[in-house]
Amino acid sequence: MHFFSNLSAFLRKKYFWKLKTYQFGAIFSLVSLFLYNKIFFEKLWSIYPSALFVSMLTLVLFLLLNLACALLFWKKTTKPVAILFTLLNAAVFYFMYVYHVAFDKVMLMNVLETDAQEVRGLLSFDMILMFLLLGILPSYLIIKTEIIYSGFKKEILQKLLIMLTVVLVSATIIGAGYKETAQFLRNNKPIKYLLVPANYVSAVISLSKKMLRSRPKELVKVGEDARLVPYWQNNGKKNLFVFVVGETARAANFSLNGYNRKTNAPLEPFAQDLLSYQKVYSCGTSTAISLPCIFSADNRKKFDKSESSYTENLLDVAQRAGYKVLWRGNVTGCKGICARVETQMLCNKDTCFDDILNQGLSERLQQENENMFVVLHQLGSHGPTYYKRYPKSAEMFKPNCATERLDKCSREEIVNVYDNTIYYTSQNLADLINQLKNLQDKYNVFMLYVSDHGESLGENNIYLHAAPYMVAPDEQIHVPMLVWFDENFAKTFKLDRKCLQNKLNEEYSHDNLFHSFLGLMGVQTSVYDPKLDIFAQCQQK
Repeated sequence: MHFFSNLSAFLRKKYFWKLKTYQFGAIFSLVSLFLYNKIFFEKLWSIYPSALFVSMLTLVLFLLLNLACALLFWKKTTKPVAILFTLLNAAVFYFMYVYHVAFDKVMLMNVLETDAQEVRGLLSFDMILMFLLLGILPSYLIIKTEIIYSGFKKEILQKLLIMLTVVLVSATIIGAGYKETAQFLRNNKPIKYLLVPANYVSAVISLSKKMLRSRPKELVKVGEDARLVPYWQNNGKKNLFVFVVGETARAANFSLNGYNRKTNAPLEPFAQDLLSYQKVYSCGTSTAISLPCIFSADNRKKFDKSESSYTENLLDVAQRAGYKVLWRGNVTGCKGICARVETQMLCNKDTCFDDILNQGLSERLQQENENMFVVLHQLGSHGPTYYKRYPKSAEMFKPNCATERLDKCSREEIVNVYDNTIYYTSQNLADLINQLKNLQDKYNVFMLYVSDHGESLGENNIYLHAAPYMVAPDEQIHVPMLVWFDENFAKTFKLDRKCLQNKLNEEYSHDNLFHSFLGLMGVQTSVYDPKLDIFAQCQQK
């Protein structure tokens, strides 16, 4: 009883303890470094298992954090800044710890563009508990700490002393092992994306610079000279090109690419008319980058996400040439791509299965009497809630992971639930092909499917996607691409199927899609590059 009485009295205190500004800064730096950087230190040790090197680097990092605190912590700012960083540290650490993802400006972009549906999919009891323990509780302790401010002049002297100490000690440590340190940093640049809070602070600064450089501008026209130049045999039909943009599908799990599970079984009846490209690589590792890049005239290296929102794309060029463009999405938004074409966002609840994209499509197309370019944007295999991406009827592989906490599931369960999403995608593509076959009296029909990026399923203890492209594993950038057309289309558009089949093992990327569609659709424009047209070498015009 005496213990509980003392505890109760302690908790009723206005403040639990008193600390001077520099003392609080040192303790905050120490706690921040060790409480939220388990992933960083594990990676550091795996790369360079030297106790002396790790200890010296840790000391330097502590000193640099302490310097940052000295610069940020003033009489009016100490607690608000400390609490803000504590809450952000906890949130970033949770996702890094659970999914082993790095945090850079692309990841920050994904966070900023995440909609309510995706947020709900990530929420879990474990997330709330970890946030309470690593975010709310430390913030409460900060509130209950009395910060003793020494006066402006003395505070300035203390901060100058801290700066001098940090510079001298850090310079001494780095200078003593400069060659070793420089070589480590040069060869392991991506490790900085694991260091909290430096990773997300750097991401915020980098993204802010981009945003300031790309303030709203006038729309940049692309392919203003675009016009339709029919080269195909006139058979009285309009053309229908359907572009299915998949989500988070990786090539490694497609049985059409040699995977040992029948994930593409629903497509087997159409195998004779299907082309499955084996070596296709994405423009990015996240939808925020890959989706607008797919439709851009720029290649991956030139593409600038900040400029894409006010730059025309494939849809604009096709529309200018005379195609009626229709975008149908099962996800919120289109990253600005569909801003100037007819758009249907079909899901009006938390989550919908991708079969919603096919519903009513045939009826709508029967009403049209124009050349059509239709984009179907799937929810596909978006994680971590893979189990919500398909109905029970598509659950071919068991047992599966029925939670967003992938670290709680076995490798087998994760692969099973992911493979079910691929099987369901195959069902939807098969249904779409059947619909297109039924439209052949009205249209010359063609379908291309490609995923925006891939996914990590625990390889090297990495999950999900959005890794920095320069170090992204193959699973996140190697994507499936399928093309379907029948012999009537091949004859009308003078496509040599055998020639195309001989090129299925050649390497392609999202960079090829802009030019391949324009070339096949008969759109003549100065921005078209025949060297990037997948079909050009196998076509007689």
